[in-house]
Amino acid sequence: MKNKLKVFILVLAVFAAISRPVLAAPADEQVQTQRQQLQADKNELKEAQDKRFEIEQKIENLDNQIEEVMDEIENNKKKIVNIQTDIKNAEKDLKESEENLKREQDLFNKRMRAMYINGVDGYIDIILGSTGFNDFLSRIEAVKSIIALDKKITTNIKIKQEELNNKKTKLIDQNNQLISINNENDKKMDNLKSSKDEQNELIKEAERQERLLAATVNESQSRLNETLRQIEAIRSSTPKYTPSRGAVSVSSNAVVAYASNFLGTPYKWGGTTPSGFDCSGFTQYVYKHFGINLGRATYNQINDGYPVSRDELKPGDLVFYGTGGSPSHMGIYVGNGMYIHSPRTGDVVKVSPYDRPDYITARRVM
Repeated sequence: MKNKLKVFILVLAVFAAISRPVLAAPADEQVQTQRQQLQADKNELKEAQDKRFEIEQKIENLDNQIEEVMDEIENNKKKIVNIQTDIKNAEKDLKESEENLKREQDLFNKRMRAMYINGVDGYIDIILGSTGFNDFLSRIEAVKSIIALDKKITTNIKIKQEELNNKKTKLIDQNNQLISINNENDKKMDNLKSSKDEQNELIKEAERQERLLAATVNESQSRLNETLRQIEAIRSSTPKYTPSRGAVSVSSNAVVAYASNFLGTPYKWGGTTPSGFDCSGFTQYVYKHFGINLGRATYNQINDGYPVSRDELKPGDLVFYGTGGSPSHMGIYVGNGMYIHSPRTGDVVKVSPYDRPDYITARRVM
């Protein structure tokens, strides 16, 4: 019995020794295949995210261009109003000059009477009607003075009239030029809007592709969730800042807490209020609450404060993005590798990873 049991145990040992490699090989291949598939999924997700970022960057640039054109149009409209006012004033001056000229001519007609009607003979009659030599000389001087005065007044008025006519012509030319520029800006705006509509279609496709790959683990989403939790903790622990007190110094936490109040606010071209922000309008509004005045546009704010290196970034710093060193987008760093910003048309104020490939610089303004 013992011998049979030994044989049985030996058979089991041999079977286990033979079967172990057979089971191990498929398991290793399966793990390797899964790793390869996971890497392929990550690569595919990265490609989709890169494509989406490229499209979003184009839309940000278009937003920036559209806002510049809108500013040009608004400035041109103001110039047109001013020039039209100048034209009306010039026309009024011209009319007054013409009336003055007519009054002066009427005055001289009455004063000289027949001299204006009869020409040179009228002057001769006055001279010849003298009663003596002294009276003769006096009449000659009087006639000379009258003629000189008449000529001077008439010439001056005509010169002024000519100047006003030239000014009016010049103003009309400027007005026509501004109207032409304004029409050109309108066409440019239409073209930009058309391009933007095309970009919106592209970004919808990019978002669709990214949704198809949403099952893949996205580290940035985890980081976003953690950052939002930190922001909520900051909001709960940071005292409400009241600008009128004046004695309270501005803190990074106060800036982040206040900025987070506007999460979900829609993007708006040229927006500078909570009804809608563009990227620089948002940062300007946040810092104005703390009595810190920033420039209106991104290209202004990149010169505000002083530069900060990436490894010295702290919450509240302004971060800038663009190509060729020219800023087209910006936001406020909130820590944890994230920043809060008003991204683009069709989006809202939100928190995103700050480490974009088009990062330019950062500025500290407090």
